[in-house]
Amino acid sequence: MKKIFLVACLLAYAPLCAQVRKATYNDIAWACYFGDHKITNKWGLHTEYQWRRTHFGQHAQQSLARVGVNYKLHERLTLTVGYGLIHTYSYGELPIARLNNAGEAQTFAEHRIYQDASLTDKVGKLEIGHRFRLEQRYVALFYDAENSHIAGKWRLFNRFRYRLRLAYPLTEKWYAHGYDELFIGFGKDVGYNIFDQNRINVGLGYKLNKQAKIEAGYFSQTLQKARLSNNLAVFEYNQGFLVALVYNLNFSKK
Repeated sequence: MKKIFLVACLLAYAPLCAQVRKATYNDIAWACYFGDHKITNKWGLHTEYQWRRTHFGQHAQQSLARVGVNYKLHERLTLTVGYGLIHTYSYGELPIARLNNAGEAQTFAEHRIYQDASLTDKVGKLEIGHRFRLEQRYVALFYDAENSHIAGKWRLFNRFRYRLRLAYPLTEKWYAHGYDELFIGFGKDVGYNIFDQNRINVGLGYKLNKQAKIEAGYFSQTLQKARLSNNLAVFEYNQGFLVALVYNLNFSKK
C-alpha cells in the first residue's frame, strides 16, 4: 500500500516539476566591431558596436554601442571604465520589449556604466584572457499593467560578469579561439534571477594585418528572463553564429 501511495505521489508531482521552467529558442546572428586604440603608453580608448539579430539575421534583437577609457596598470593588467547605450527590440516567443496595444513593436532603452579588469597570460603558444566586469544597468520601464507606453521610469540592476578566453595560433595568420562568460545579477531588484545568462563562443580568427583581424564561429547564449505571472522561470536558449571585426589603432607617439 505504501508503494502504491509513493508511486501516486510521484506521478502527481511530475507535472508540477515539468511546469517549473518555461524554455524558448531562437536562431541568432551577431555582427560585432571591437577596437582598443592606444593614446599613450598607459592610456587608450575602447570603442565597440554590436548588431544582434534573430532568425539568422532577418529580425532585430538588440543594438549595443559602447565606449570606454583604458588604463594599463601593468603589462598584463588593463583597467577600463565606460558607458554603453543599448536598445532591445521585440523578438522571440516571450519578448522583453512587447507589442503595444496597436500591435506595433516597441523597444526599450538601457544606459549602462561598466568597469573592467582584464588580465592576460600565456602558456607556451596558448593565450589566456580573464575579464572581470561590473555593470550598473539603468533600464527603462516603458509599460504599465495594461501594456501602455509610459516614460520617465527607470530601474537600476547590478551585474557581475566573468569571461575566460583562450586563443591558439594554427598558422602565422590563422588561430583558434573560444570563450565562456558567466553573468550574475545582484542587488535588491534582482529577485530570483541571480543567474542572468551565460555565453559560449568557439571559432576561428584570421589576422588581416598587425592592426586588424576577423573572428567567426558558433555562438550560444542562455538567458534567464523575468518570471511569468504563474511564477514559472523563463529560460531563453539562443544559438547561431558570431562574426567580429577587431581593429586596434595606435595613436601614441613612437
